[in-house]
Amino acid sequence: MDISLYQSEIQKLIQDIQESRGKDPKRTIASCKELEQYGLSRNDNALIGFSRFSLGETYYLMNDTTNFYREMIMCLEPLKAIKEWGYLTMANNMLGIMSLNRGNAPFAMDYYMQAIHYCQEYQLPDLEWVVHMNLGNLYLNIGDPDSAIESFEVGYQYINNHPHTDNYISTLTAACIGLGKAYLQMNEVNVADEFNHRLLRECMPKLVPMEKLVVYCFEARLYNEQGRKDECLDCIKQIRESFNEEVPILDVFDDFYDYLKMLLEIQRYDDFSEMLFLMEGSTKHTGIRNLEKKLLVLKLKRYKAIGDLESYQQAAVKFFELDQLMDQETGMMIANTIELRSRLNELANITREVENANRALQMKSETDALTGMNNRLKLSEYADEAFLRSMNHQKGFAIEIMDIDYFKEYNDNYGHQDGDRCIKFVAKCIMALQAHEGVFCARYGGDEFVIIYEGYTDKEVFDIAKELKESILKSKFEHKYSKVDLKILTISQGIFWSIPERGQSPWNYLHAADTLLYKVKKKSRNSIMLGHKLDGIDDEIITEEGEV
Repeated sequence: MDISLYQSEIQKLIQDIQESRGKDPKRTIASCKELEQYGLSRNDNALIGFSRFSLGETYYLMNDTTNFYREMIMCLEPLKAIKEWGYLTMANNMLGIMSLNRGNAPFAMDYYMQAIHYCQEYQLPDLEWVVHMNLGNLYLNIGDPDSAIESFEVGYQYINNHPHTDNYISTLTAACIGLGKAYLQMNEVNVADEFNHRLLRECMPKLVPMEKLVVYCFEARLYNEQGRKDECLDCIKQIRESFNEEVPILDVFDDFYDYLKMLLEIQRYDDFSEMLFLMEGSTKHTGIRNLEKKLLVLKLKRYKAIGDLESYQQAAVKFFELDQLMDQETGMMIANTIELRSRLNELANITREVENANRALQMKSETDALTGMNNRLKLSEYADEAFLRSMNHQKGFAIEIMDIDYFKEYNDNYGHQDGDRCIKFVAKCIMALQAHEGVFCARYGGDEFVIIYEGYTDKEVFDIAKELKESILKSKFEHKYSKVDLKILTISQGIFWSIPERGQSPWNYLHAADTLLYKVKKKSRNSIMLGHKLDGIDDEIITEEGEV
């Protein structure tokens, strides 16, 4: 935008926005709103688009998602009218980041592909690599490290070829961490360590404390995988001492989320609770329910790990409430996507590419990368539909949660690769149940799986569950570190069965099944427990032999 075309008063407003951007949000917002009003009074798309984009960017930095969406969506048409492809690229890039944070990878993919199209169509290589970096994060989120590496490599090569660009060290840091995380996800620890060496050698001495935090998160995970306990603990200490509420949580959420999962794995519960408390405060300010929900899942896992059933049940209620609120957010995202798609229709040369990418991404986002099973996203969608069918036809509906007995001991002693092999074997046995009509299977997380039985009596459900248990026992899959006397792989199963009633939801059944599994684990492993009553779950079937 050529500001010399405007009178001195307007030039001063534009300069004020450029100078205060990212430093003084109140000043930026006031100047943007004044400039927007002037632009609207003269129907000047350049001023309208610039002021709304700057407002959206400021709200993004403030973690104010509601105002961000409004302003960033509203800036698109005026910017397009004046052919400001650079600002349009940055706007779509930020909309992609926000959509991914809200838990909708397909929507994020639309925005990123639109941004990449602008870059390729109008020769913007200095922006294209940034979009590819964020696309890499999207692929990490859906468990596709190969595609993530391809995207991160675009950014990494650009940065290597442009060492004199602004923020070179910060961008090199982001690229090294992105590639390092992708190789960690592939269990290629040595390759991840090579990027860490470059971080330590070239980046860390020049980073500000806030940027170092993200590096520490990555290093802590890497050192944990390498068994370098002292270095891992030192990173934990550095994070504990440096984290504060001024951290831009939307930019670093995934890094700290992965770090929290590691703290749970190594049972650093005090550090986990302290960091979770700080992250909950920052995340709640964003108003993004999906981020709150992800943290709540970790909290549920901690309560389960330490056997705090009362806190677990309280958190479970909160989880259900968040799930309902997320439905409202989904409506907002759909409205935003409709706006985007109406513009994509004018770009026929990329429409097919976007649709094909979305179809592939939708399959990935609904499929667990390790086992090929349905994942929690698909589980949530299917459970609602199956529950409604069962309620309308007054047929039996059951949810089972099962896990592998003493899987931690298996993973710790046989190693992660054999641990993955074990998970895949159990998944294969579970998926065989889908030969029964009305049986749906999904990986719930870690070594936990969920099975939905639609249209069966409680006795029929129990028989199918027993079929799974026996197929795993007959395999005699070695687990010499199991505390079950058999010294082979065994599973524990908690099942809740009933005929659905209005006012209930699949979550009620899932929670009841999880409570039953918890009881199984406390009493004896390698067992099945089936309950009928939501209040108290007193009416139970507990057996290894199949007696009802």
